[in-house]
Amino acid sequence: MADVRLLYLNESVQKFGIERKTSRFGVLGVPMDITSSFRPGSRFAPHKVRQVSQFIEFLSLRTGVDMSEVGFADFGDVILHPSDVAENVERISQVASYISDQGKVLISIGGEHTITVGTVLGVKADCVLSFDAHLDLRDEYMGYKYDHACVQRRLSERGVRIMEIGNRGIGRDEIEYAKSMSIPFITSHEVRVLGPKEVARRTINFLETCNRIYITYDMDAIDPAYAPGVATPEPEGLDPSTVLDIMNLVIDKRVVGFDVVEITPSYDPTEITSVLGAKIILETAAALKSKSP
Repeated sequence: MADVRLLYLNESVQKFGIERKTSRFGVLGVPMDITSSFRPGSRFAPHKVRQVSQFIEFLSLRTGVDMSEVGFADFGDVILHPSDVAENVERISQVASYISDQGKVLISIGGEHTITVGTVLGVKADCVLSFDAHLDLRDEYMGYKYDHACVQRRLSERGVRIMEIGNRGIGRDEIEYAKSMSIPFITSHEVRVLGPKEVARRTINFLETCNRIYITYDMDAIDPAYAPGVATPEPEGLDPSTVLDIMNLVIDKRVVGFDVVEITPSYDPTEITSVLGAKIILETAAALKSKSP
């Protein structure tokens, strides 16, 4: 009997990078931006990131891993409800669990950041490392409980431990919640002062007791000078090399999935944000491959 979770999967899409069904890296597109409050259009990012991935080099100089030899198993896109966010979170979770149950490391391409609730629950991660301009710890936003500004709040309520890096667009209520729940965050200014090695050291200490780790890259963590095509840009962000240096220092075989979210191609006319998103996917997969061959 066919797995019912396949009912929510559209496989008829362009594939990411070099397709190898036997690869341990499973790509999933999640084209949802129902709750986008500023610059919608991230639903088009899975297609665009896949498209630009065909034209960049696959050899990671950081790790020495050639991802053209490893490839990616692309499962297609989640079939989503046009307006029911809670229903979509459930569908995303179901498809993510289907991919994870096959022993794949899940790589999700959003879509708005709300999709991360579904993917984290689907892969059964107990810890999340988030690169983001925002804490996303609001209880609700514009009437939504499931919203791009509430992602980490919903996960925290389910017992998932969270650490955040690169934050700078923060509400006072979010700071209070973070303190009450012992959610550590390192602002973009602190990252520049401390440097990647110290940030990585603190992150490794946080992740010490985690069993299944998920990394989420909200592209607005990166300064708009490098990533202008995002849904909610914030000045004074991180540079891409710093993000990748931190990632490469902390990643290990406990990582069961990661995502790249909030790219809005319509605000990315030169496609540099989409190319950077594809590069982050390649470098993260290469780093994980090098740490757990």
